[in-house]
Amino acid sequence: RELSGGQRQRVAIGRAITRNPKLFLFDEPLSNLDAALRSEMRVEISKLHKKLKSNIVYVTHDQVEAMTLADKIVIMNKGNIEQFGNPDDIYNNPKNIFVAEFIGNPKMNILKIQKENIISKNSFKLLNNIIKFENLSFKKDFYIGIRPEDISFENESEISAKITIDLVENLGSERIFYTHVNGTEIRIKSSQNIKDKNITIYLPKNKIYLFDNSKKRIKV
Repeated sequence: RELSGGQRQRVAIGRAITRNPKLFLFDEPLSNLDAALRSEMRVEISKLHKKLKSNIVYVTHDQVEAMTLADKIVIMNKGNIEQFGNPDDIYNNPKNIFVAEFIGNPKMNILKIQKENIISKNSFKLLNNIIKFENLSFKKDFYIGIRPEDISFENESEISAKITIDLVENLGSERIFYTHVNGTEIRIKSSQNIKDKNITIYLPKNKIYLFDNSKKRIKV
């Protein structure tokens, strides 16, 4: 009774290990730990997994735990499996917007493009001859996605937008820049220290993800 919630969790894990089971079932075992201890325990559980060579089913809402601990990830949404695969494949090839936004920190930027607004306001350029929408019908709106770390301030590409920086989060070695395009919040992750508030950002076309009106991934 004198143990804290985090201590109880660690004791429970230790008890499970001593039984040498064929299968471990972990339901958010690190949820009551502070950030520093959680990071330490992630490393220890990963070492144990390799040492014990047992199967582990690990339930978590923490994407960092999922990406760093898992050989295979099952992403659930309201009881349904959205995607199953290894961490790299899920990160690089999300099947829909739910998966795309769930994995990655900060989450993927998603912009809704209206069919009548292919060249939209704010100097946001998205032309048919830049990205070939081979399977995309312009009878409906669609979405484009790009991860915050893939947006550049310097490397000019075919897709660009003139933006105003609203907020900067200084994380030491890198910064998160917050802006907006056509009323949608955009997050940019960069190690650069940008002083100007009004600048141009560039989106490389090979880093763009396309989603149809039902929010499913379109591969072109």
